[in-house]
Amino acid sequence: MKQETIIKEINFLRSTINRQSEMKIYILLIFLFTGFVSRSQQDKLSFYRVDTLKSKVFWKCDKHNGLIKLQVGGFVLENEQLVGGIFVIDMHSIKDLDMDPKQYGTAIMILENTLKNEFFEADTYPYAIFKLEDAYHLSGDMYQLIGDFTMHGITNCISFKARIKVDGDTLTMTSERFSIDRTDWGIYRMSPKRPYQDDENGWTVQDEVDLKIELIAIRE
Repeated sequence: MKQETIIKEINFLRSTINRQSEMKIYILLIFLFTGFVSRSQQDKLSFYRVDTLKSKVFWKCDKHNGLIKLQVGGFVLENEQLVGGIFVIDMHSIKDLDMDPKQYGTAIMILENTLKNEFFEADTYPYAIFKLEDAYHLSGDMYQLIGDFTMHGITNCISFKARIKVDGDTLTMTSERFSIDRTDWGIYRMSPKRPYQDDENGWTVQDEVDLKIELIAIRE
């Protein structure tokens, strides 16, 4: 699905969600992006909506680390087994956490604006989207998750281990720390593979970005 279509659907969700329609709209979101849940299965499904206020994506690259907020997301379980899921990351929400804002407020602002505007081009690509394709049970509550990750207009398959627990009406997903190479998504700003020609200092930023995902979802 094209980035423009994804953005259109998300904007539609943001403008139309209310208490009465929330569940149907979020289920529609899951069906739009997973595509493998048939209509005949719907009675067997349980839907867990991601609590975006309590869920976080942590990042680390070079000397800096921080978090990114989620825009929307959810999981689908069939007979208590994970069969689908998606979460949408708001790239405008990138925050730095390693510097003291009282002492380095200006530096934080410059770093965050550089990441949003020059690295991830958030005005053009405001969302990163992970769509779960497969969930393999390893042992206990550990799973190997495989899915499509769309960022910066490019989609690649990624895989990571995560601990998934269901306690009553609450589902938690906590991933192990895993790495992606930003250049696989066409993000070459200050990359050692392609040094920025206009940077007289010759500074580079490593290509590997470490991620750790912590999601809390509530059953609808």
